[in-house]
Parts: sequence; C-alpha cells; structure tokens
Amino acid sequence: MSRVAIIVGAGPAGLTAAYELLQRSDVKPIIIEKCDVIGGLSRTIEYKGNRLDIGPHRFFSKSDRVMDWWMTMMPVQGLPGQEVEISYHNQKRTIPVSPDGPAPDDVENVLITLQRQTRIYYLRKFFDYPISLKLVTFTNLGLARTIRIGLSYMKAMAMPIKPESNLEEFFTNRFGRELYLTFFKDYTEKVWGIACSKISADWGAQRVKGLSIVKVVTHAAKKMLGSVTDLRQKQTETSLVEQFMYPKKGTGSMWQEVADRVLAKGGEIRKDSEVVRFITEGNQITAVEIKNSVTGAVSYTHLTLPTNREV
Repeated sequence: MSRVAIIVGAGPAGLTAAYELLQRSDVKPIIIEKCDVIGGLSRTIEYKGNRLDIGPHRFFSKSDRVMDWWMTMMPVQGLPGQEVEISYHNQKRTIPVSPDGPAPDDVENVLITLQRQTRIYYLRKFFDYPISLKLVTFTNLGLARTIRIGLSYMKAMAMPIKPESNLEEFFTNRFGRELYLTFFKDYTEKVWGIACSKISADWGAQRVKGLSIVKVVTHAAKKMLGSVTDLRQKQTETSLVEQFMYPKKGTGSMWQEVADRVLAKGGEIRKDSEVVRFITEGNQITAVEIKNSVTGAVSYTHLTLPTNREV
C-alpha cells in the first residue's frame, strides 16, 4: 500500500500542500473538501455570467519562493517595453516581460499586474480602504464626525484597553472607538459572521499586519515623496500594499489550476465530503472516516503506518 496523506480542506493551504507532496515525495494526497467547489475563501463564484471573488485577494508576498510558486502556476502578462522590478534583502531582480509574453486578451490563465483600489460605500459615499488622509475623506465624513473620530483616537492613545481580549478592543486601541464603529465593526461582522467581541485580538494582529493611524500617516507622507514600483514592497505594511498580481479570471482560477495539476499527478480531491473522525491505534492514525454530505454515505480511508504494517 502506498503512503497516503489526508488533507482537510481544498483551500490554498490544502492544495499547495498536496501539490508539494506530489512534487517532492511518493506520498499520495487525498483532499477532503466539505463544499462542492475548491479554493476555500479564495474561490471565485460564477453568477449570471459574472465572476465574483469572496472578498479581495491580492497576490503579494515578501517571499521570493512564494512569488515564484505563483508564477509557476500562471505566467505574468506581457507588457511591451516594461519590466516588473522585485527586490529582496536589498538585492533587485526583474521579471522579464515582452511582446511575446501572454496577452490577457488572448490567454485565460495569466497573472495581470494591478494597482490597488479598494473602497467602502458608507453614508452613500465612497471611501478609500484603508482610510486615506485626503480632503475628500474628511468632507465625506463631515466636520462633526471627524472631530469625534479625532477625540476618540486621542482617548484610545491615552487610555488603551489592557489587556486586549478580543478584536473589538484591538481595533479600538489602534483607531479609537468612533472609527471602529464607523468602518470596522459592521464590515468585519458581515464578512465573518461573528461579533468582533467574540474574535480574538491575536486574529486581528494577524489580519491587520501592524496597520495603525501612525502607519497610515507615514505611508501617506511616503507617497508624496515618490511612487511605489516594487511588487514586494518590503517596507510597506501589508494592508497598505498598492501594487500586486492578480489572476485574470479571479482568485479561484489560480487554485483551480493547482487542483487540476494535483489531479493530473495522481492526487485525489473528494468534494462534498467531511472528515467525521480519525481512527487510531495507539498513538498512530490508522484510518479516516469520511461522510458524503450529499448522499450521507460513510467510507473509510486506511493509512499506512510508519512500520509499513497495513490495516
């Protein structure tokens, strides 16, 4: 019996793990996906001829290995007479692009380079996200609300909540309660379906990546001194990244490409399936009980123990 790895979830992490196992070992990955689509929160939904991502996803990384991995899956679009410059530990290299490169108009699976534009619709007006220090931002907010936000921020700086036990307190400490209630609370709870008071502060630190009012001000000052051209932007907070790569047909097309390669190399992806329990013998997992969410059928996938004893 060949070695098998059970991977729970056909999101970016699960698909990447399966692909790397097939590339680097003799282990056969079996991905168990609860839904009928792959990609997890990075999937793309087709609706009435439109392709919609579940939230904005940007193909940006400070890791050369990650950037190269993505470009192995999809080539970067051809840009006549231009080069995409990437830096790493004070060293720079470029991704060669030429008229012979793939044209987004002709090729489906291609990475295009984009400038970020994310906006929030609030008070029947559009606001940059993250919030930018522009005159239009303060005009849209109005004088009274702007003053309340400023006073609330100063209060948060003078009397921060300690210790931070949830996401609500995390946002309040960094932006003030008024700005938290204005932009962060409803957006976060609609996206994740959980009250901010029930999400851990550590989760906020991971998602926001160090973003704060001070970082927004610093970033705005840097923009006044020159444009940002480096895709990796190592000195830029992740939440403020402005240039990135993006699959032409949506985030999900990247992970569909990875899924297709996993299947082509002999891996399995079982959709509409859920891991019910792991069956153990001593401290070893010997089998996995899997339930099909459509038919209700239960099956067992047996694993090979490290001693090569089959079960």
